[in-house]
Amino acid sequence: MNGEESAFRKLYYDYYERLFRFGMHMVKSEEWCEEIVSDVFFNIWQNRQQLTEIDNLEAYLFKSVKNKCLHYLDKSARRPRNQDLSVSIEYTTIDENTPESIVLDNELNQLLQKAINSLPDRCRTIFKLVREDGMKYKQIAEILNISVRTIDAQMSIATQKIKAIIEKYK
Repeated sequence: MNGEESAFRKLYYDYYERLFRFGMHMVKSEEWCEEIVSDVFFNIWQNRQQLTEIDNLEAYLFKSVKNKCLHYLDKSARRPRNQDLSVSIEYTTIDENTPESIVLDNELNQLLQKAINSLPDRCRTIFKLVREDGMKYKQIAEILNISVRTIDAQMSIATQKIKAIIEKYK
């Protein structure tokens, strides 16, 4: 039992944040997202004996969160969602941390945030899963039930749109 608890704890710490960010893309509510991700982990713990039957645990976790998010959205009749997405993207500066470079970094960060947030929901979700979570196209395709080509196309669209917005900044 103690070994199961430590394995579960490791699983929780390895995946909670990523699953939470993924869920936030869909439900846009921290409170509901915490509830959803907690439910997924509770179900994992309750059914831990069947975990050996799962081929790809990561894909299983993401699909579980996706399904619970969709259930939440259906249940809430797709009421208007909060559009405040906070994405932390770090930049390395060329200059030292002078006031000018800090201001420029902040402006560029805000511009990039705005560009990412302006992407269509599906495109933004895919972009964040690839860029922030470092997931492979195949994993995302499995989780979202779409083809790898669709992910490739969405990433291309996202990159072009973000690049166009940043080009205007120069």
